[in-house]
Amino acid sequence: MDLAKQIGRPLWVRGAALLFLMLPASAQIVTENAGIVSPEAPILRESLSFFDAENLREARWTSQFIFALGEQRELKFSLPVVWRESTFQPSGGGEETADLFGLGDASIRLKQSLWQKDDIMESTRWALLTELGLPTGEDAEEKDGAEVPRRLQLGTGDWSMGLGSAFTVIRDRHRFSVEGLYRHRTRHDDFQLGSSAELNLAYWYRLLPAAFQAGEEVTEVRGVLELLSAYRFPSEIGTETQDDDGTLIWFAPGIQIYPGTSVLFEASVQVPILQDLDDAVGDRNWAASLVVKFLF
Repeated sequence: MDLAKQIGRPLWVRGAALLFLMLPASAQIVTENAGIVSPEAPILRESLSFFDAENLREARWTSQFIFALGEQRELKFSLPVVWRESTFQPSGGGEETADLFGLGDASIRLKQSLWQKDDIMESTRWALLTELGLPTGEDAEEKDGAEVPRRLQLGTGDWSMGLGSAFTVIRDRHRFSVEGLYRHRTRHDDFQLGSSAELNLAYWYRLLPAAFQAGEEVTEVRGVLELLSAYRFPSEIGTETQDDDGTLIWFAPGIQIYPGTSVLFEASVQVPILQDLDDAVGDRNWAASLVVKFLF
């Protein structure tokens, strides 16, 4: 914001604008926001998520540390702890059940602001996203001598590299974000999981308060709607291409409750509205997440 333009404006207007710019940059629950967190306010984000599918039930605790590298760059570390109960068919026939617990795959995401324009209670932002996935999860678990399918393991065993962008528009009580990311996966043990192209859309509306007042700390409540989509390219085993490519789209309504500027709460439910994948996970049924964020 150009503070020189605010000279002569009422004090409460300038105060409201300052409060608006101090709000947490992470405004959507899944979809990336193009804003950069404040260098004075790093974020610890703890999330508990649940996932249910035809052949997989999962609970995942993910710790994320998000901090700024200056005013134009942000770094996010993610480390999950995962419990998975899965069923699969070994090559010899029959059915096996595997109960796995441990670290999942960690990731590092760098966000570089490319352009940002701010004014009173509004902002337009554009950022570049780069991501590195680390093979920290176990990927070779067996059950009674049969190896668990790669997509049902705690980790994928490979490295991944992501490149994308995020664009965000804020107009007082309304916010819209779009995030696109292409993620490439490397080969591991002569097996290469399919890369993916993701496109996420998000809209949130501030239910409370109707307007900010300078010097007043109020509870902020936002309703969130997200559309999370991904196309996954086919995997390869040796030189053979697998028939496991396809599209997955989730509709995800959620809510955010921010009682102050130091502790923030989020909740979301995800329901698949389109899926044509044929893989070891089977039909996706639902997912949900609970999040608490601490600003330092």
